[in-house]
Amino acid sequence: MEANELIQALAEQQFITKTIQMPAGHIDDFHSHPWHQIVFPVQGLLQSDIDDKCAIVPHNGMLYIPAHTIHRSVAITDTQFLAIYLNPNKYVQFNDEPKPCLVSPFLKELLLLFFNGKLDRELDKQPTLKACPVSVSTSKAESTITHLLMVLRDQIEAASRYEIPLLIPKDKRLLSIFTQLKQQPSLPLTLKMWATQVGASERTLSRLCAKEFARSFSLWRQNIRLVLSLQLLNSTKSIQTIAMELGYTSDATYISAFKTMFNQTPNQYRQQHLR
Repeated sequence: MEANELIQALAEQQFITKTIQMPAGHIDDFHSHPWHQIVFPVQGLLQSDIDDKCAIVPHNGMLYIPAHTIHRSVAITDTQFLAIYLNPNKYVQFNDEPKPCLVSPFLKELLLLFFNGKLDRELDKQPTLKACPVSVSTSKAESTITHLLMVLRDQIEAASRYEIPLLIPKDKRLLSIFTQLKQQPSLPLTLKMWATQVGASERTLSRLCAKEFARSFSLWRQNIRLVLSLQLLNSTKSIQTIAMELGYTSDATYISAFKTMFNQTPNQYRQQHLR
């Protein structure tokens, strides 16, 4: 069942959840929901467009989208994400601004709590009360959900913004390069070689990168490699092996570039986010 159909069918719930699979390249074109939405990838990478802004959402990040916000999502790789839809007409009021967030270990466990069934089992055990702090007609179970959603709201507001540079280009020539780099990030082609391959001049490709990404071609290519490395770090491969697969001349070069973008080393990322 589609998300908006679920929302309509369960209009009195405080929240609903849905697990969504998107193969690489799939586009969930511009749409909106009457409820707030949290997008939390557990595998893969998403790029989401909201108004004139874009957000890359990896599996150590999440995206909060307010109700009625028009957005579009593209799966950069095969992606599975957990979606939580939050009823804006109930007790907990969430922010009205979109926010890409870095997911702390505590926030991750909180998000997963809504999906793993433990919450439902615990709530089923609780007796109904005649009154509770939320409403005289609300059960203790409903009150428990309300308080958990308050914690979720506070955690999102306190979370660090997670700004990862835009990857997917609009220009068809850059898009051709992106598609090939996504499949083989170690490709050693120079800007001149790429220009010949896609039928454009070096100057044109440089101008297009500056226009779409506000950065040079080499920095855009590095961003692609670094973001793709987030998935590789979820494997048992060594840092050196990952660096070589991405096309870096050494693991030290990769570690330095990774730390510049993500403010931590690849090993620190593994320990903090992939436990």
